[in-house]
Amino acid sequence: MINIIFILISVKIFLMKTRTLAVVEPYAKVKEFLNSVGRNSEQTKKVYTFALAHFETFLLTQGYNLETLLTALGNKKLSVYSILDRFVGYLSDRDTRLSSSAIILYVAAVRSYLERYDIDIVPNKFKRQVKLPKNYKRIKEPLDSKDIRAILQACNNSRLKAFLLVICSSGLRAREATTLRNCDIDFSQSPTKIHILAENTKTRQERTVYISTEATNELKQFIDSKYGNQNDYMEHPNDLVFSLHNEEVKPKYTYNTLNKHFHNILRKINRDKRKAGQTIRREISFHSMRTFVKSVIATQTNSDFSEQYLGHSYSTYWNIKESERRELYLKCLPYLTFLDYPTVENIGRSYENKLREKEEEILHLHNDFYQMELAMNSMQERIDSLEKNRPKIQKTQ
Repeated sequence: MINIIFILISVKIFLMKTRTLAVVEPYAKVKEFLNSVGRNSEQTKKVYTFALAHFETFLLTQGYNLETLLTALGNKKLSVYSILDRFVGYLSDRDTRLSSSAIILYVAAVRSYLERYDIDIVPNKFKRQVKLPKNYKRIKEPLDSKDIRAILQACNNSRLKAFLLVICSSGLRAREATTLRNCDIDFSQSPTKIHILAENTKTRQERTVYISTEATNELKQFIDSKYGNQNDYMEHPNDLVFSLHNEEVKPKYTYNTLNKHFHNILRKINRDKRKAGQTIRREISFHSMRTFVKSVIATQTNSDFSEQYLGHSYSTYWNIKESERRELYLKCLPYLTFLDYPTVENIGRSYENKLREKEEEILHLHNDFYQMELAMNSMQERIDSLEKNRPKIQKTQ
C-alpha cells in the first residue's frame, strides 16, 4: 500500500524546487469532490488536493482547467485516455522528482474526480492507452535487535528514546503512537496496556497492544519530567503523551519533530543511507521497527496473532480473549527487550543452548543413519549368501 506520508513529503520538496502549483479550491466542483473524499480521511483529501493541483497546472498548458475539461470531455471534443496519458508524461518529467508510487496515486485521484462527474473510463481501454510507470518492489533492509540497540544507545533525547522503545516493543505505527493520550495508557497492568482509538488507526479498527518493561520505565521517566510528578499526568487525561506542550498540539507536528531527531541519530551512527533509486526515503525508518516487531511475534507465536496484534486484516474466525493475547505477547517480550542486558544475555544463552541441542540432534541422526547403514549392509550380505547357496540347497533336496 502506498505510504501517503512520504508522498506528501515528496510534494513539499517539489514545491520548493519547481514551479508553483495551481490553486484548485475556488472551483465549486473540485471543492465538492474534495469534501466528499475527506469525510473519512483528512490525509486522503490532502493528497487528492495535490493531485488535482498537478492536473490543473498541466491543463493550463493545454488551454483548459478542471471545470472546462469536464465539458470538453462530455462533448467528446477530447479523449480522456489521451489527456491522462499526457498527464502521466508531465508527471514523469525529471523536474518534478515524483516517485512512481506518487504518479500512480495522482492518476488514480484524477480518475476518481473525472468519474464522479460522469466521465466514463473503461479499465481495459485505460490499461491499453495510458502507460503508467512501473512501481518496482525492492528488498527492504531488515533490522535486528543489535541495530535497534545501537540506535537506542546513541539516543540522548528522553522523549525520542521513550517513543522508540514504545514502537519497538508494541509494533505501533509511528503516527498511531503520536496520537496516544495519557488516558490511553494503563500502567496498572503488566505488561503495560495501550488502547488505540479506531479513528487514529490506518484501518479504522481499534485495538489493544502492550509494551515492554523497559519501555514502561522509560515512558514513566519521560512523563515524570514532563509534569514534574508522574502521578499528575492523569489530571490531564486528554494531553498527547509525546507532546511537550500542555495546550492541544497536532500529532503531525510531534511526528515531524521526532522524525527529524531520529534522522540525526541515523546520521550519527552512519545508518542514514537512502533506499536504492530514492532521494527521500531511508533504508531505516520508524516503520522498520514495526516490521521487526511483526517478524518477532510471527516467529515466536503464530501468524494469525501477529496480524491481529498489528492491526492488519486477519481471519474473523481467529479470535481469542484479551488474557490469552497477553500470554502470547509475554512469550515475545524477551525478544522485544533491547537495553535490559540480563534479559538480552539470557536470550543469547537460550540461542546457544538451542544451537547446541540442534547440533547434538544432528549428531544422533548421523549415528543412527550410520548404524542403519551397517545393519542394511549386513542384511544384504546375508541375502547375497543365501542366493549363492540356493542351488546347493535345491540339489540336496
